[in-house]
Amino acid sequence: MLHPILVQKKLLYAFLAGWCTLFLVHTIFLTHQNLLPFNEAIIDAFIYNFILMIIGLALYFPLTYSEYNTRQSSLNKVFIIHLLHHTITGLFTLIIWLGSSFFLAKLVFENNPQYMDFARSSLPVRAALGSLLLLLLIFMYHFISFYQNLEEKSRREEQLKKMVKEAELKALKAQLNPHFLFNSLNSISSLTISKPEAARQMLTQLSDFLRYSLRRNHQSFLPLNDEITNMKRYLDIEKVRFGERLISKFDIPEECLNMPVPAMLLQPVYENAIKHGLYESIEPVTIQTTCRIYQNGLRLSIVNNFDPDSTRQKGEGVGLENIRNKLYLFYNRKDLISISKEEDYFEVSFILPKTH
Repeated sequence: MLHPILVQKKLLYAFLAGWCTLFLVHTIFLTHQNLLPFNEAIIDAFIYNFILMIIGLALYFPLTYSEYNTRQSSLNKVFIIHLLHHTITGLFTLIIWLGSSFFLAKLVFENNPQYMDFARSSLPVRAALGSLLLLLLIFMYHFISFYQNLEEKSRREEQLKKMVKEAELKALKAQLNPHFLFNSLNSISSLTISKPEAARQMLTQLSDFLRYSLRRNHQSFLPLNDEITNMKRYLDIEKVRFGERLISKFDIPEECLNMPVPAMLLQPVYENAIKHGLYESIEPVTIQTTCRIYQNGLRLSIVNNFDPDSTRQKGEGVGLENIRNKLYLFYNRKDLISISKEEDYFEVSFILPKTH
């Protein structure tokens, strides 16, 4: 996590200019009020302002950590946590600043009892002014964080718009595997002679599957039930080719079905399961789909077995990466999909937060 002031020159220059101004005001005030001689005033101003500047820069990280870890909490809980965290962090920072500055000043002026008397008597005033400066820094960091989040949200929205347009132009290539379509049509052609009723049923399923894929492509979120229903169509179509070798199981409680998920999210996972599990294997392959409610969201898992000795199918290798990018654009998180490959099974797991 990079510090916004250190990576943006304009912010860095403004930050340094502010502390230089504070240093000059500090020196002029001490001198003008005859509180300290000019040379002592300069050293005093440098010690207290320089240390506060360094500590103020470091203050950004604990504040940001608190904000990141309360994103999924309720509004009241966020306010209480932020207030408590900022109060403790501010007091801790103030104590560190006063203690380290006083200690350093004591080392410099250890033979100057007049200055040490002034340093002790001025601690309450310094604490009050330091608290005010730290409060201003906290507000400044929150404003910077708010502005950055606003820019990031705008950037993601633009990416989503671009992604939707590209998906519309490349729908058949990105959403539908041409080999799947050709094989399905060939299977239907074969069934028209031997099993006309099965051919009509498969044609209906294929038509519903294509209609869903093309019609839903422009929508952002859909109920999980819609996605699962369409994936069952897809598996039923593939089952015509693979017969008893393809086994699908679904363990999805009722409370999961209405939860919103990104549209057309799951198809690449099932395509991979069939491609890498069935194409080069003569053994049955079971695709197990499990879903549970998890922290007001969903934990969704798709597991399939495969033959570790079979020849691995080559492909574009972009299916799971596209899913990962899609989840980041929707949720601004990169930890929502995990992939596990053991000796003879492959698992893709999702954690999908509840959307507003």
